[in-house]
Amino acid sequence: MLDAYFKKPVFWDFLIAIIVMAIIAFLNFKQLFNLPKDVYSLDMASDLSNVSLTSVGFVLTLLTVLITFKSGSNLTKEKATESNTLFELFFTSPLYFETVKHLKNCIKSLIVIAILGFSLKLGLTKDFTEYIFFFNIIGLIIIVMTLWRCLLILSSEL
Repeated sequence: MLDAYFKKPVFWDFLIAIIVMAIIAFLNFKQLFNLPKDVYSLDMASDLSNVSLTSVGFVLTLLTVLITFKSGSNLTKEKATESNTLFELFFTSPLYFETVKHLKNCIKSLIVIAILGFSLKLGLTKDFTEYIFFFNIIGLIIIVMTLWRCLLILSSEL
């Protein structure tokens, strides 16, 4: 199941978030769920955008460290032996490039959530601020799924 997820993780993250948001919107439409007050949703949007930007910093730092260590490694696939450390062997494997790709996608997803959150807070008129709650659902799910993906990559549970 994780293999299917990691083939298109950004797609799955946003699909899951939109499905959950659509279910809550449907429940709200049927009056089985009430939206919170606008003030709470606006505060939550700010918090989610700030958490997203902070998370971008951590993931970007991790990516920078990986790229820096890779650039300092002179080991090639042809020169790799069993006596090399796992870290050195990681840089010569296709997993390194796959990891960098996934981490870059994590950064992109988190930046989209941050920019969208701040833009909605700035641009929505008073009539539509109640709907920022739906952005909060999507933002929270995207942040959690993205950070979960980073933890899976770092813990080598793939």
